[in-house]
Amino acid sequence: MAAHRDPPAITKHILKLARQIDAACLPEYVTVESRADCLPNRCFENVTRVVTQLGGRVQHGWTMRQESYFAEGAFYAVWRSPDGSLIDVTPGADKQTQILFLPDSKRVWDGEEVEPRRLLLRETPCYCGSGVPFRICHGLADD
Repeated sequence: MAAHRDPPAITKHILKLARQIDAACLPEYVTVESRADCLPNRCFENVTRVVTQLGGRVQHGWTMRQESYFAEGAFYAVWRSPDGSLIDVTPGADKQTQILFLPDSKRVWDGEEVEPRRLLLRETPCYCGSGVPFRICHGLADD
């Protein structure tokens, strides 16, 4: 069983990455209320099912996190309930009660995988062990 993990802090690096992704929105904490009929790692399908059952709409955006060498946004979907609240209905292995989420005012999921967005925090070797700097190997080369 995984231990409970707190959501990441909103750091200057998270804010910088958020501005690069969508300058019209700010990251916010979203409550996790996973549902029994929702599957792990299937946020787009889960939220669509909940919208069909309970109304509201899909809110596309990015889950945000920061590691020691980079900040990252992963494309994700949460449920915007009929009262306007954002709720993460997808169960996670880490037992979080909240996630850090950046709504996206433009992008929607079209069924294709969306590459994570990363911001290099300092010049370091890539975590994959290649010996190449992270920004060239697995980071964003244009940062």
